[in-house]
Amino acid sequence: MSEPNNDDWLPDPEPRPIDEEALRRNLADAPVVPGEVSEKKKGKDDGPRKAGSRTAKADRSSQGSDGGRGRGSRKRGEIFDDCPVTPLGVHGDYAYFLDVSSQIRAVKKLEGQVIQSLFGHALPQLRHHFPVWKKSGDDFVRDHKRFDQTHASMVMWEAVTECGVLNPKGAVRGVGAWTDDDGQLIYHLGDAVLVGGELQKPGRIGKKIYPALPPMPHPSDDPGPDPVPEILDTLESWNWRQPDLHPFLTLGMICVMMLCGALDWRPVFWMLAPAGAGKSEFQKLLGFLLDDGGVIQTTDTTKSGITSQLGQSSLPVSVDELEPGDERSTKERDMIALARVAASGGEWLRGSSDQSGVGGKVFSAFLFSSILIPGVMKTQDVQRLIRLELEPLPEGTAGLKLQPRTWRDRGARLRRRLIDRWAGWPERYSAWRQSLELAGVTGRNADNWTPVLALADMAIGEDIAGETARAGWARKAAFQVTADRDDTTNDSEAMLLYLLSHHYDPWRRGEQWTVAQWVMAAAGLPGAPDALRDHLSDASAIDDRTGRMGRANALLAKIGLRVVHNDPPSLFICNAQIQGLKDLFRNSDWAGGVWKQSAGRVPGASLTPNPLTLAGIRSRGTLMPLKSIPGLMTFPMDREAPAAGAPSDEIEDFM
Repeated sequence: MSEPNNDDWLPDPEPRPIDEEALRRNLADAPVVPGEVSEKKKGKDDGPRKAGSRTAKADRSSQGSDGGRGRGSRKRGEIFDDCPVTPLGVHGDYAYFLDVSSQIRAVKKLEGQVIQSLFGHALPQLRHHFPVWKKSGDDFVRDHKRFDQTHASMVMWEAVTECGVLNPKGAVRGVGAWTDDDGQLIYHLGDAVLVGGELQKPGRIGKKIYPALPPMPHPSDDPGPDPVPEILDTLESWNWRQPDLHPFLTLGMICVMMLCGALDWRPVFWMLAPAGAGKSEFQKLLGFLLDDGGVIQTTDTTKSGITSQLGQSSLPVSVDELEPGDERSTKERDMIALARVAASGGEWLRGSSDQSGVGGKVFSAFLFSSILIPGVMKTQDVQRLIRLELEPLPEGTAGLKLQPRTWRDRGARLRRRLIDRWAGWPERYSAWRQSLELAGVTGRNADNWTPVLALADMAIGEDIAGETARAGWARKAAFQVTADRDDTTNDSEAMLLYLLSHHYDPWRRGEQWTVAQWVMAAAGLPGAPDALRDHLSDASAIDDRTGRMGRANALLAKIGLRVVHNDPPSLFICNAQIQGLKDLFRNSDWAGGVWKQSAGRVPGASLTPNPLTLAGIRSRGTLMPLKSIPGLMTFPMDREAPAAGAPSDEIEDFM
C-alpha cells in the first residue's frame, strides 16, 4: 500500500514494465563514485539513494512534464508551463520573481527553503515537476515529501536570466492610479488591478509589473446616489477665506489625491488654518473619503518616513501641523523639497553606506496644513503651491459628527465616478486649460489649476462644463493667482531683495544703512537718507551732489558694486568673487558667484563688453537698469512728493 500524499490531483507517469537486463547494463556503464559520502557530509537533499541507483533512461523519462525536460521543451522565461511562480529578471546578485501570491521577491540564493516559500501552497506542483525518486521493491516511485532542489534551482536561474536585466525602480508599480503608454487608466488596488474597467490578477501588465500588495480601498461596485452634492455641502460648512471658490477647489483637490499617479502634474496644496478653524475635523473627513490604505496621513514625520511609507506606490500624502521649526531644522525643508519633486513625478536620491545609493520616483499629491507656512519655501516651491485658507468658525458652531461608514461609502462612489469618466480626461483637460489661459492664468499657474478644476468638474458631471461656467471659475482662479503673486518671486527678484536689504557699514560706526540706500545715494536718487548724504558731503563745497555720488560709488566698489550713469542708469555687479561680494552672499542661494546668473535675468540687464575697475580690481559683470530694480526709483513714503510738473533736480536725469 502506497503512503498517503497530497499529490492525488497530479497523475503519476504511466507505469512501464521493468527491464532488469537493461537496468544491470546501465548500472555497469554508470560513472564510478570516488567514495561514499559520509553521514555527516551528506546534504539535506541527498536522500537515502546511492549514485547510479537508476538508469539514465529512467531518469530522463520519469522527470516532470517540463522541469525535467530542460530548456528545449519549456517556454523561454518560464520555469514550466502554467507555473505559479513568474521569473521577472535579474539585477546584480539578485533574481526577481513573482511568487505564488503575486508578491515581488528579490532572491539572492535559490536554496530549498527559499524555493518552497516562493511556491507556497503550490508545493505539490513543485514536487511534481522536480521529483525525487526512491526505490520501492524492484521499482522506483516518487518521494511525495521532497523535490529535487538542485535541479529546480538550475532551471529557475536559467529561466530568470532569460528574462534579462530588471530595474525594479522603474518597472514595478505599487498601489494607486497609473496610466499606460496610451493614457489608459490602470488602478492598482493591491489585491487586484483595474485595467480599462476590468479587474485583473496582479502581475506583469504591459511593460510594468503590478505586484500583489495589501489591498487599498476599492471603488464602489454600485454607483448608487451621486455623492458630490453631500460632499460639497459639507465642505461649504467651513468658514473659507474665499467661500465662492475654496469648497469647489477642495473637491478638486480630493479628486487629485485619488488619481494623482495618473496625472502629468500634481500641484502642492497648503491649507492655512488658525486655531478654532476646524482643521482637525477636515483631516478626519479627508481620511474617511480616501479611506484607510488610500492616503498616508501623519502629524509628525520626516522625508525618510514618507518615502518609506510610499515605497513604489502613488498614494497621496497629508501632513498636518507642518509649522515653521527651528532655523537649523531641515525637516520642513526636506519634506517641501520632496513635494516639489513629486509634482512632476521626479526622482529623489540619497547616498547609502555601500555607495550604491537609494532613491525612487514619487507620484504623490501632497497636502500640508498648518497655522503658518514655513519660511524655507523657495521660489520653485511657491510656484507649485495652491493655498486654501480657513477662518475661525463662529463661536458655538456644532461639530459635524461624521459617520465613518457613510463617508467611506461616499468616497468609494466618488472614486468609481472618476474611474468611469477617465476616458474623456484629455478633452476635459484641454477645455479647462484654454479657459484658464483666456483668463490670464498661464504657465506654471495653469499647470497647477487645470487638473484641480477639471477633476472637480469631472466629479460633478459626465459632460464637460459649458464655456460660460468654465470662464466663471477661471476668473475666480485668476483672482487668487493675482493675490498670491506677491509671494511668488523669480530668482532675479529674490537675489536683488537679498542683496539690497543687507546692511553695509564701511566706516564701522554702527550706522545701519542698507545696500539699497547706498545705491540711491550713489545714483543721486531722493530715497537716499539725509543722514547718509550728510556723511558723504564735503562741508567746503557749495553744491556737493556730484561729490556725494562719487564718494558713495567709491565705497560701493569695495563690495563689487557701482552705479553707472549710462542711458539708462544701471547698477553694475561684478563677476569676480571679491571678498566684499562673497561676504554679502555667504550662506545664500547665490554664494560662490551664482549671483551673476540671477543678475543676468533682471529685465533689461546686459553684460559689459569690457572689464570695469572697482577699487583696483578689474572684472566683467552685469549692468542692471535701476528702473528694473523694485523700489529704487520710488519716491520715499516719508517725504512730501514734489508738485506735479516740477520734478526734483536730483532725479531729472533718471526720468
